[in-house]
Amino acid sequence: MGRVYLIRHGEVAWNAANAYVGSTDIPLNDRGREQAALLAERLAKEGIAAIYASDLSRARETAEIVGERLDLSVMLIPALQELDYGEWEGMPESELPVRYPELFRQWKADPANVSPPNGETFSQLRDRAYPAFCRIAEAHSDENVAVVAHKSTNRALLCCLLGMDINRYKQIGQLNAALNVVESRADGRFIIEHINESCHLSRLGR
Repeated sequence: MGRVYLIRHGEVAWNAANAYVGSTDIPLNDRGREQAALLAERLAKEGIAAIYASDLSRARETAEIVGERLDLSVMLIPALQELDYGEWEGMPESELPVRYPELFRQWKADPANVSPPNGETFSQLRDRAYPAFCRIAEAHSDENVAVVAHKSTNRALLCCLLGMDINRYKQIGQLNAALNVVESRADGRFIIEHINESCHLSRLGR
């Protein structure tokens, strides 16, 4: 039996502005690096054997800060990248109902099958990310591993693990540098122990 610590990366500037950060590759901000350092302390006692991350810099840097504390190198998995928001990249959510009223309504109602212009659906995200997650868990069936990905990626993965309709993804919170603990059992089942755990970030405040 092993555990997968599924993590959202630390904060970036666009997160603070409530803008869509998808495939755009931007680094952590100073607060994000502080969050990653606190995350590293949280994971130091968990016997982590390996660290995986999306290859986008915000996830990679979060994982590298953890890896430095745990003396582990980071293995990059492009399939764990965030949802590609296409033409909505970098736009505040408040602008979308004004600029794309009908498409935004359709997307909110059925993100599994409707995509932003030149972007991905949540089904496409799930279909690339979930097999990667399962391969990692299978490769470390008797070990604890950390996987650093993204808000929508983690939500899609958790929907799969919980057997939820992916269109309900927004019911799953994912704060920056929060973690989800997933037990991987020998019979292939996954048991979710924690979702959106963020107590390690309490000293930063809001």
